Amino acid sequence: MTTDDAPIMAHPTSEQSVFLPRNLLGRAASMMGKQDGPFPRCCLLDSDGELIPVARERFGATPSSVWPCFHTTMLRIECDGMEMGLIGGAVGAPFAVLVAEQLIALGCKHIIGYSSSGAVSDRMALPCFVVPERALRDEGTSYHYSPPATWARCRGDLSEIVVRHAAACGLPVHRGATWTTDAPYRETRTQVERHRADGILTVEMEAAALMALAEARHAEIASLLHVTNSFATSDNDFHKGPEDINERILRCCLTAFCESLGWTPG
Repeated sequence: MTTDDAPIMAHPTSEQSVFLPRNLLGRAASMMGKQDGPFPRCCLLDSDGELIPVARERFGATPSSVWPCFHTTMLRIECDGMEMGLIGGAVGAPFAVLVAEQLIALGCKHIIGYSSSGAVSDRMALPCFVVPERALRDEGTSYHYSPPATWARCRGDLSEIVVRHAAACGLPVHRGATWTTDAPYRETRTQVERHRADGILTVEMEAAALMALAEARHAEIASLLHVTNSFATSDNDFHKGPEDINERILRCCLTAFCESLGWTPG
């Protein structure tokens, strides 16, 4: 088998899938006894699930009665009359995209993927945040949505909006490129040095796939990367920042969604 013969490099991205998220969701809602009702127009995917306790304690988040997913629980946060969904544990490109596909099928087309990431660049003071403009496609999921290419690119205005609101919430934020991989424990020195020389800032597991999905489904999806470590090689690695950092992250995402949706506080 040559590279050109590999199935992932020859996926028919223009052909519709047989298995559709809306069909699954309809069956799941019936089996789980979920209520009908309005669904949030925006949702935050928290790959680590670390925002969940703060969302409950500080923002009064409550479980959604209308989210018909077998794999996750959605919390609802209401702020100034706007409702935001929050789903924890959507880690890795395949699972993040699976959940995002279901959100989009229910009419939620404004999504932020929040995740921890490693620093490829040695020019950033950690911890900090990156909102990527493009992502190196070193994972598999994006190739089911876009033809083979080196980069996935961010679409729409949500990313720029997130950058502004991150700064307003006191989050040190950068823009640039990220490296998305399916295998964090296979990040070699050769790769890291090459990507650093090419100006890549971070490494994570979801951004490229979410960008490809956004393009395919005409959705607004931004990634907010919390850069906390240099591959577990420093004693200070995985320090997240000030005690209220998770509250700031939630506030940033809420206000960014308000602007993206054109929401006027009521």
